Formats: sequence, C-alpha cells, structure tokens
Amino acid sequence: MTTLYCACCGQPFRRSSPRGPAPLYCSRDCRRQIEVRRRVWAALQAAERTASAPLPPVVPAGAGSFHRVDIVWERASA
Repeated sequence: MTTLYCACCGQPFRRSSPRGPAPLYCSRDCRRQIEVRRRVWAALQAAERTASAPLPPVVPAGAGSFHRVDIVWERASA
C-alpha cells in the first residue's frame, strides 16, 4: 500500500483499500474541516463580489426618468 498525505493536515496515512480513487484526507474530521473552510471561502468570495459591484445611481424621489443625452461637438471655423 502507498503512503498518502492528508490535504488538510499534511499527516501521512495509508490507503485502506487500493480500489477507487485515492482519498485526500486522513480522517472524517479533516473532511469536515475542509467542508467548513470551503463554505467560509465561498461566503467570503460572494461578499467580495457584492462589495466590488458598482452601486446603481441614486435618483431623487419624484424626479422622473432621466434620459442620457449625447453631446455632439462641432468644429468651429476659424
């Protein structure tokens, strides 16, 4: 059997069975720890995405709708 190293704590461990994919974690505790870390990382990334999103412009109440006006510059003859 081959010696593997846990992706959570780095401890060496042996595979219990040569069948199937190689396990990444040495114990159930390490699997749970990584699941918790993934949830926290996902929540932090979602919070960063919402914090970096531009805020919509604030329109005063009763101001009606604003229409964007494009300015056309013309060259004045000298």
